[in-house]
Amino acid sequence: MDNSPQPLPTSEDNRRKRCIWFHLHFWLGWIAAAPIALVCLTGALLVFERDIFQWEHKALFQLRETGSPLSIEQVLGKYRSAEPRLRVNHLSIPKASNHSYSAFCTEIHPEGNRGARVFLNPYTGELTWMSQGFSISHTLIDLHRHLVAGKTGQMIVAISSVVLAITGTIGLVLWWPRRGRTFIRALQRGQAIDWHNALGLVTLIPLIVMAVTGVTFTWGRQIWPMLETFQGASSLPPNPVIMVPVNGEKVSLDVIVGKIRVNHPDQRITGLQPGNRNDSPYKAFLDANGKNLQLTIDPYTGEELSLYDGSGTGPVGLIRKNFGRFHTLGPYPLFVRIIWGLMSLGGTVLVVTGIWISVRRWRLPKATG
Repeated sequence: MDNSPQPLPTSEDNRRKRCIWFHLHFWLGWIAAAPIALVCLTGALLVFERDIFQWEHKALFQLRETGSPLSIEQVLGKYRSAEPRLRVNHLSIPKASNHSYSAFCTEIHPEGNRGARVFLNPYTGELTWMSQGFSISHTLIDLHRHLVAGKTGQMIVAISSVVLAITGTIGLVLWWPRRGRTFIRALQRGQAIDWHNALGLVTLIPLIVMAVTGVTFTWGRQIWPMLETFQGASSLPPNPVIMVPVNGEKVSLDVIVGKIRVNHPDQRITGLQPGNRNDSPYKAFLDANGKNLQLTIDPYTGEELSLYDGSGTGPVGLIRKNFGRFHTLGPYPLFVRIIWGLMSLGGTVLVVTGIWISVRRWRLPKATG
C-alpha cells in the first residue's frame, strides 16, 4: 500500500473542475430556460390567484340574495339534474351568503366522461360552467402546471423543476470559492454577473423548495409509495370500512351538515364529498382557525368515523402533510405569500440575467477581435 503523500490539486485542476461545473450550469439552464422562466413568472402571479379569480368573475361573488338559499340536498339535486348530467365529486361551501357554490364534477357523456368545474347560485339554482369563456386565473394555472400542453406540458414542467433544483445547487458550487463580498460587489460594481450571483444566493433555498414540492405534486403517485417502502409503513391512516345494509338508504346530507354544526360549532364547513359509490363515506372538510380537518362519516348511520388533521405516520407522513403549504404558502398571511411570490419571480429574473450574461460572453470575442 502506497502511503506516500498525494499531490495537492493544482490551480489548473481547480480551473478544470470549475469549467465542468460552469458548463453544466450553463447548458442545463439554457435547455430549460423557457419553461423555468414561465413557471416562475406564473407562480409569482398565482400568489393573487383567488383575488384575480374573484375580480374577473365578480357576478359569482356578488349574488343578489332573494329569499332562502337552497339546502345542500337541493344544491346537489340541481347538479344531478343538469344537462349534461353532473356527478359532484367535491362541493365547496360558500364562505359568504352572497357567494356561489363551487363543485368539481364529472360530466356524464355517452362518448366518455370529462371533468368540469361548475358554480351554482343558491338562490336561483342557475349553473355556470367555468369552461364557458376565457379565464385569466385558469390560464395562469394551466400555464403554471401544464404550459397549456396537457400531459406533455406537465411532464416538461416537472423535468424543468428538477433541472431548476440541480442548476441552483451547481450555482452554489460555482459561487462558493468567490463567496466573499457578494452583495457589496453587486452594489459597487453592479455588473449583470454580480446581480445574478446575489439574486441566486437570496432565492436559492426558496426556488429549490418550490421545485421539489412542485415535482411532488406531479409525481406524487409514484413518489409516496416509494418513500413509504423505505419507511416500512403507510404514511396515511387506513380508510374506514363502510358496511352497506340491505336496502339501506343514505342519511340526508342536510341532516349530516346540521349534526356537524352542532358537534363542531367553532369549525366552518368548507367542503363536502357526497360519496358517489354505495360503499363510499361522506367526507366533510372543516376550517378550525386556519387548520384544515377532514371528517369521515358513515352515510347510513350518520356516525362520525374519524377526524383527520393531515398528520401521517413517520417522517413521510410529516412531509406529506406539509409539502403543499411550502409550495403555495396558502395558509399564511398575504405579506408572507407576496415575499414567496417575489422569490418565485426571482427565478425568472435569474433566467433573463443568465441569458444576458451568456449572450455578452458570446459577443465578447467578436467585439475585441
